[in-house]
Amino acid sequence: MTEEENFKEPEKKESRDKPFKKGWNTFVEGIKGGFDKFQDSIENQSKKNKETWEGNKEKFNKFFKDAKQDWDKKIKELNTDMEKRKIESKEQWEAHKKKVNQDFKDWQDKTKQDWKNGVSSFKKGFFRAYLWFWALTLPILIIIIIVIVVMNNLTS
Repeated sequence: MTEEENFKEPEKKESRDKPFKKGWNTFVEGIKGGFDKFQDSIENQSKKNKETWEGNKEKFNKFFKDAKQDWDKKIKELNTDMEKRKIESKEQWEAHKKKVNQDFKDWQDKTKQDWKNGVSSFKKGFFRAYLWFWALTLPILIIIIIVIVVMNNLTS
């Protein structure tokens, strides 16, 4: 045998081993790439959720600030109305009482609606984050379980 033939034979043996190694390396790189994409998507979703949280936090703070301002404004209006007017008859008193009650009820309804809107937007953001988490985690868990089952079948 010449030196050339000696070099060719190990190459044949290596070429038989290479497809397995190449396939394994491709598989491992695919998993690493998928994991990196998964990690990036989780990080991006976390950033989006944090931004949504901050936005909702600002809405909640604005809601309470507006509610306090509305309440203070109504009280101030009522105080000025009471000072300006001297209620002389029972009919005037009843009409004024109805107006105050209606104003208070309107304020309560507005506050209640603002609260519902804030809570619903908060729930939607949380629900979306929950769905994204499962949508991104479930495929990876399935792949891991399949790999474990295949590895156990190969070893037994």
